[in-house]
Amino acid sequence: MGLNKFKNGKVSVEIKVLNPERILNILWNNEIKVSNVKKIDIATLRVDIDYNDYTQLREVVNRINGKMDIVGRDGPLFLLGKLKKRSSLAIGAIMFIGIIFYLSTYIWGIEIKTKKNVSPFEVRQQLYDMGIKPGTLKKSIEVKDIEKKLEDINSDILWLRVRIEGSTLKVLIEEKVNPPEEKKPKLGNLVAKMDGQINRVYAYAGRTVVKTGDVIKAGDIVIEGIDGKEGEEFQVPPNGIVMANTFYEKSMEVKINGTSMERNGNKDSDVYLNIFGKKIYIKKAIKGFKEYDKIEDSSKMLNKVVYFEREEKNVKLTKEVAIENSIKSSEESLLNELTREATIVDKIVNTEDIGDESIKVRIVFVVEQNIVDNNTIEY
Repeated sequence: MGLNKFKNGKVSVEIKVLNPERILNILWNNEIKVSNVKKIDIATLRVDIDYNDYTQLREVVNRINGKMDIVGRDGPLFLLGKLKKRSSLAIGAIMFIGIIFYLSTYIWGIEIKTKKNVSPFEVRQQLYDMGIKPGTLKKSIEVKDIEKKLEDINSDILWLRVRIEGSTLKVLIEEKVNPPEEKKPKLGNLVAKMDGQINRVYAYAGRTVVKTGDVIKAGDIVIEGIDGKEGEEFQVPPNGIVMANTFYEKSMEVKINGTSMERNGNKDSDVYLNIFGKKIYIKKAIKGFKEYDKIEDSSKMLNKVVYFEREEKNVKLTKEVAIENSIKSSEESLLNELTREATIVDKIVNTEDIGDESIKVRIVFVVEQNIVDNNTIEY
């Protein structure tokens, strides 16, 4: 009786026949129970029947040259069918959770924070000698023992804290601080650290030896570490700011006609766990891109490789647009290299045709910036 209960189920069927009333009479004569009888249109009838009567109903409909479609199912039998279809997904999810839970019982990363007297590499090596490394079982780690051993080994440690957070062993070290050394002023001359043309000089200590408009090279003296009247000179630590125009050249080849390979927005990815050098894939890329860019994102446990599809696209640019794009791109690249106080004051642009499809754009940027560092002193 328990198994028969799961064989029960209701089926909603739409029957298309010229005389719907006739089909009902035949069903009742054959003792086929129907319920929720609805007339959809002049030739269509919708009824609910027991799943066990479905075969008999189909024979009756075929006998009178009718057609039928199942439009709904309900009952334990069909629920089991749905669960069976999704069993592989459920098993995969359970396996994934099991793997994650199993891996969470191990240490997969060691994070060490120190100051300047104790080297993180040295501490990591000492932990390794104790048997503490990625892949160590959490329950085998005694943090108090580790703290005591590290304190005994390193005389520069004032105090430390070792904690396990997630799958990471975190070591925080406070070091003993020695009294600061008295800094002696540096005597000598302040020199330029790059070529340029002088705009302005501000000497806070020492004497300037250059003036506005002078062209200097890297290593030339710009502020002498000397002060006082003539005949009564004395040495001082030089200090000042020297603003000069400096020059940076950028060049690139730009395609203006023909085709080029560009990303089209489609992407796919691999996701996998890296365990002791072996890859266990959670997701594999299914799209077979012929041309693609690949970006790898690796972490301590979960790794990801993203594929961006590239396709051939037509290129049609005017020279003006190509030059403008090149200047903008080069300027953005240069600004990432410069310090905050540096300012681009001018651009000198030259172009050269490379065949019929490309041009070469050469840009010289004129940048005003401080060309001395008060630590750059020539003795």
